[in-house]
Amino acid sequence: MQVPVLHRLTHGVTCKEATQLVSKMQDQRLSLGERLRLRLHLLICAACARFERQMRLLRVAMRKYRE
Repeated sequence: MQVPVLHRLTHGVTCKEATQLVSKMQDQRLSLGERLRLRLHLLICAACARFERQMRLLRVAMRKYRE
């Protein structure tokens, strides 16, 4: 049974799910719903927001290292 879109958007994301989405985001584009849910979580969770910033920093550092 498929969960309605509105419910998926308003359903809270756990920290575990948020870190999985941040990791997934490094390799592929997230769906609109995933991006919205992740952004909402990052607004209220300092630890996950810090993790997301660290992942972005690592990605930039790796790009510069390869150059």
